[in-house]
Amino acid sequence: MNDSGKNSSESGLFSYLKTGVFSPRLIKFGIVGASGTVVNVGCLYLFTEFARIPYFIASLIAIELSIISNFTINFLWTWRDRSKEGTLWKQIVRYHIGAGATAFLGNYLIMIALTEFFGMHYMISNLVGIAVGTFSNYLINDLWTFKKK
Repeated sequence: MNDSGKNSSESGLFSYLKTGVFSPRLIKFGIVGASGTVVNVGCLYLFTEFARIPYFIASLIAIELSIISNFTINFLWTWRDRSKEGTLWKQIVRYHIGAGATAFLGNYLIMIALTEFFGMHYMISNLVGIAVGTFSNYLINDLWTFKKK
């Protein structure tokens, strides 16, 4: 317990939610995420409809391209103040682990399930998957990839 009668982990979580989640950084992250969604959806459509790559393979390529795009913009803009924290390669690896996990679990698996089991068009199910992974992706990046030292 701290002086205010609250458990220190509770006040730490509340403090983070107040200042870490609901911050101007979240708005930047959202803008970058929107650009990544354009990259993802555009590549998925082009690879599936024009290159005739099956959607479940094209999605993996589109996800990777959006991860690379988003990392670059987030590194240079969203978390610019933390870009010198650790090595670039460490941040790239962490970003890929965090974004890859949320993209695979949130985006890819949901897209496959909605398309294959519920008959939803792959482009719509892709957007649903992206929406599911967005918030967890922000938390992973703010608390781990670009964490304060």
